[in-house]
Amino acid sequence: MDRNQLLATCRIATLAVTACFATTVPLHAEDKPRNLTIFTSVSGSSWYGIGAGMAEIFAKNGVPANPELGAGLSNVANVGYHKGELGFTVAPALTVAARGQPPFPEPIRNVRVIAGLSSSLMHVFVRQDAGIAALGDLAGRSFMTQRPGTISAIVFEAALKSVGLGTGDLRLSSGDLNEQTDAMKDGRVEGMISVASYPSSWGNELANTVPLRLLPVDDAAFAKLKSDMPTLGRAVIGGGVYAGQDSDVATVSAQMVVVAADDMPDGEAYWIAKTLTENLEALKKVHGSFQDLTVSDLANVAGGHLHPGAEKYYRETGAINETGAINETGAIK
Repeated sequence: MDRNQLLATCRIATLAVTACFATTVPLHAEDKPRNLTIFTSVSGSSWYGIGAGMAEIFAKNGVPANPELGAGLSNVANVGYHKGELGFTVAPALTVAARGQPPFPEPIRNVRVIAGLSSSLMHVFVRQDAGIAALGDLAGRSFMTQRPGTISAIVFEAALKSVGLGTGDLRLSSGDLNEQTDAMKDGRVEGMISVASYPSSWGNELANTVPLRLLPVDDAAFAKLKSDMPTLGRAVIGGGVYAGQDSDVATVSAQMVVVAADDMPDGEAYWIAKTLTENLEALKKVHGSFQDLTVSDLANVAGGHLHPGAEKYYRETGAINETGAINETGAIK
């Protein structure tokens, strides 16, 4: 056998061994990230604490992680622009980002959900002596929303739209939560809105100070809301939770979600979803609102679009519940 024949034979043998190795060694379904940055909220906030607790879970499973300061809307941009691997936000922010609505200067559609966590509920409180019984009754009334561009302000505007009103139909002002509750207490406004954890300590304190009524979102309004903003969910504020509110009140929810860029490797997204699921008991201890968290909650987000890697893991566990991708009105393409 001459030299050329020998080289050709070696090449064939090498290819055969490579092919055999490729067919007998399975590809890994999961792949640990090298490290993880988690965008949360301001220092001392519940989200920052959750980020620190989640980082500890990842670290104990072999991946260094650290929480970073952020905010619900800016975190979508931080992740979309690859400033970090993970971010906390609420599901409706994905709709707002995908549309490029303020405060986003341009559409951000490259963000996917890794896991859903607890939900915040829309609280529309009005003074009992104001004679307001429904969202449609807010026309011409003094009302304080939160700062423009916040999720509370965005959801409230959508809620008004669902009953045929716009912000210009109210005597509207804006402020932070402390300014809102102070204005309610001294009678400067007749109502306020906050998409907040449930039950909320500030809501309890306010209801024990001022006789209040919670305004419901009826089924017709919710259908319009859901069509316009598919990342909102349905929820109920239970009777007796707040002073003066004896019966259940239907409202909408905004689920807290963990997001990543859509080009995060599938194996890394799989590992993150798997790690959170397998450490669910530890995750529940990170924040009081997680005490009833289930694997189904992690896997299912209203209108949410799961990262393919995370979706693969949740399908394997059987936790997935088909809710549909975000549609054209709030599309994540």
